[in-house]
Amino acid sequence: MKLVWLSSAALAVALAPGALTPEALAQDNAGDREVITVEATKTELDSFIYPGLTSSIDAEDLDLAQPVDLDDLLRAVPGVNIPGGPRRTGQTISLRGQGRDNTTLLMDGARQNFSSGHDGAIFVDPSLLVGVETVRGPASALYGSGASGGVVAFRTASAHDLLDAGESWGFELGAGYRSVDEEQRGTATVYGVNGGFDFLASISSRTSGDISLGSGADLPADDRSLSGLVKLGADISDGIRAELSWQSFDGDTTEPNNGQGVAGVGAFNALVDKDIQSDNINLALDIAPSSISWLDMNVSIYRNETGVTEAETASTRVLRRDLETTGISADQRFAFDLGRYESALTIGGEYYEDIQDGGDSADANGIRGGAPDADASFTAFYAQLEMQGPAPFGLPGEVVVLPGIRNDSFETSSTTSPATENDATSARFGVTYAPISDFNMFVNWGEAFRAPSINELYIDGTHFSLPHIILGPPTFISNEFIANPDLMPEETETLEIGFSLDLADRIGVDQLTLRTSWFETDAENLIDLFVDFQFDPTCFAPPFFAPCSAGTTQSRNVGSAELSGYEGQINFADGPVSIDASYSAVDGEDAATGEALGSLTPNRVFVDARYDFGEYRLVLGSRLQIAGDYERPTDASEHRDGYTVVDFYGRWRPFTASGLTLNAGVENAFDEDYERVFAGVSEPGRSVRFDVSWRQNF
Repeated sequence: MKLVWLSSAALAVALAPGALTPEALAQDNAGDREVITVEATKTELDSFIYPGLTSSIDAEDLDLAQPVDLDDLLRAVPGVNIPGGPRRTGQTISLRGQGRDNTTLLMDGARQNFSSGHDGAIFVDPSLLVGVETVRGPASALYGSGASGGVVAFRTASAHDLLDAGESWGFELGAGYRSVDEEQRGTATVYGVNGGFDFLASISSRTSGDISLGSGADLPADDRSLSGLVKLGADISDGIRAELSWQSFDGDTTEPNNGQGVAGVGAFNALVDKDIQSDNINLALDIAPSSISWLDMNVSIYRNETGVTEAETASTRVLRRDLETTGISADQRFAFDLGRYESALTIGGEYYEDIQDGGDSADANGIRGGAPDADASFTAFYAQLEMQGPAPFGLPGEVVVLPGIRNDSFETSSTTSPATENDATSARFGVTYAPISDFNMFVNWGEAFRAPSINELYIDGTHFSLPHIILGPPTFISNEFIANPDLMPEETETLEIGFSLDLADRIGVDQLTLRTSWFETDAENLIDLFVDFQFDPTCFAPPFFAPCSAGTTQSRNVGSAELSGYEGQINFADGPVSIDASYSAVDGEDAATGEALGSLTPNRVFVDARYDFGEYRLVLGSRLQIAGDYERPTDASEHRDGYTVVDFYGRWRPFTASGLTLNAGVENAFDEDYERVFAGVSEPGRSVRFDVSWRQNF
């Protein structure tokens, strides 16, 4: 029924009389804005008129920011929160109040599905990246399960990103230092092009120690990592390109088992040597030969292997969690005119499989609590129509119509519990109406779902242990995980309304755009971890006080919630001056009780302002983060004070004819002691950093 409704609505727009001729439309739609393809939206639209909010971080942004972790990388994006604290291995991600399980992460188009309670979300050195795109709001109509919060797409470098026309090869060497954790880094990259072939090889290392917090305390950490990227490309023939890449991360960290927050080493949080290994292999094919006008296909075949091994330093116990993801996706884009409407239909399919293997050397059966041996597979087909043309019903201006639908079938299985099968259909409908070229309004409606993860379905083993309530140590009792293969998928429905405004021509500057929106998400069948902590009556009955347990822990569908918020972004540039700003806030509550629910954030503002002294090849800038008080939960212990954090940075390229670049900055310049929501620990204090690089092309 929903598909019929979507198709009928799109057809009604297409057949209605318009107000502009195609020639007038083309002239009105020109301007200075770049028409871009946002990978995570699979469209070829000016991002200014896309019915929804997107953000792009390009190579220039990355070069000025020199990010060291996920928070550095994404802090400027509205609606994004990086909980977990300052340790890289503990950082996770949430979008618009929805956590890691509701955020789809892509690396060069390949899914990154690793998800753990406290072992991080994605493992890649930021120095290997040349771009990051975010699409906020439900994206299940394109990406299926786990995209109800949105999509974050990371893109690694290729030779073509680093070479200009007429150059055939080059190299880059880099080094850096950050004082807050005494981090030292080094990178080396070589790349080249020969005819229709190109290559890039890069290696990066980082070492760091304890983190000096704004509170004056030190957060124990000992972090070492080695990352690599090899990418081979070939233009096989006209319009046909293949690209094979391997991205690797090898991390070695000594920290508490749970590296999030401020939790120190204790009986239930042992100090461990944590080894993180991640390998991603991806074959991407772009097929659009000029001899076949209708063929415009993208294919991605990938395999990701991510493992975290934790060896307790005070014992011989070793815990392990490994996830293997294998997938293939393909989509074909058909471009055509539908009356006076420039149209495109994207159809595609996807299959991917996750296989998890967990282990605990201290368990008689080798079972690691919370990391069951299980697998899940998804098969999906989707379609998205894109239409752009004159507004209907005699209205002035133009419209963009973007309906889409996707169906997922998924299966999960485990050796210890019955297999499950289910399916879900996700739809979206977005409309942008632009009465004039520099102003538009949009409405975006979408459904999304999240299939229960294999951890939630088949969770088993021991959750935690503690001394016997009567006998005490060395007799211990446990709270045990209980599987729940009857879990239903989470379901969300989101309505988003916003507008875009371009004032550059009206006030005579190079760029001044504003995009803002309000959204509301209704969620049902939320999955939560329910801890039934109680002692069995036999614990108190002599003579043996056994059997004795400390209760059970199980994942359950617990109810519904409402999330709402607003966000916006402003981009200004005129001559040497550039200012980028964003603001956002997310609120949410349990629909039944009114209690705060979700990864909520207070009012937040981020401003990045810089001045380019062109003739001196010098850029100076400052970043400002402002957050209001967070007092949403009833529990006062979860409240957080507002904060203001100021950074200063600069980049100097002293010589015209050489590739020397010097970056320097002071982060948290005024040593603000602040804590972000759900971080559980004060953030890093004042830090001085230096980076130097040399790039030479031939």
